[in-house]
Amino acid sequence: MNTADLFQVKKASFSAHGKFLLTGEYAVLDNVDALAIPLKLDQRLNIESREDSLIQWTSYNADGTIWFEDSILLENLIDTRFKGDSDIAKKLVTILKTALKLVDKSNFTSGFNAITKLDFDRNSGMGTSSTLISMVSEWIGCDPYKLQFECFGGSGYDIACAKADSAIVYNYNDADPRVHVISYEPSFKDQLYFIYLNQKQDSRKSIASFNPELLTDEIRITLNEMPKRFLESEDDLEAFKEIIVEHEQIIGELIGVKPVKERLFADYSGAVKSLGGWGGDYILVTGTESSMEYFKSKGYHQIYRWDEVVLGN
Repeated sequence: MNTADLFQVKKASFSAHGKFLLTGEYAVLDNVDALAIPLKLDQRLNIESREDSLIQWTSYNADGTIWFEDSILLENLIDTRFKGDSDIAKKLVTILKTALKLVDKSNFTSGFNAITKLDFDRNSGMGTSSTLISMVSEWIGCDPYKLQFECFGGSGYDIACAKADSAIVYNYNDADPRVHVISYEPSFKDQLYFIYLNQKQDSRKSIASFNPELLTDEIRITLNEMPKRFLESEDDLEAFKEIIVEHEQIIGELIGVKPVKERLFADYSGAVKSLGGWGGDYILVTGTESSMEYFKSKGYHQIYRWDEVVLGN
């Protein structure tokens, strides 16, 4: 095999930010502007070359436990018959093969040890896959959006967040993403909390519930204005709550699902907003430290203050 066709493995380290999508869930797939924020919680990747032709991949969850571990021969990256021992192993091979293809390489010069470590729970919807795509693309030198779209689909806003230093307004733009970096720091951020609903939401299944035919020109205009309206309400908590309620109603009608507050927290006094795919992962709520007892009493104990997780705060 021509060595020019091989990617040279060297010791390297990478990191990428988790994310939350504040506006435009589902509709972001149809070129609607969306407001998203990168998180202080990262995933990291460390690479070290080996003397043999084995890829030893180990992934650690936030609690230090190993959630994925496998050994893969380099030959499996060119063997179309490779089935893998698990869906995760098959997806990993697909990511590596696709990344190499995007830079016109057929394989690696040697085997390597790869260790990933998460700051957030892998089931939380904060971006386990997108942070991996970002780091692998940085390592191999390929376009992260192309790698994301080929391997997972989706809008790519999470890829933009992976390397962002502050909030962004993102537009899919028919797979040619536009990213506008902004400053977003609500004056009432001490009254904003993120709460995990204890249910991992499958992004692909979530996307399938969106019916773009319901996205009328009027709704599109309204959703496109949402990032601006969030920014304009940075100093007005009551206006912010009203915008959240309006946004939840619009998205609920687009996907045929009642807003999460109506379904689970109808008697809560503050505003509640789904983040990303509806039905699991995190929600954003307005309230106080004492009002978080309401959610704890219902079994939701994974709660973050805005400043704890949002990058740039």
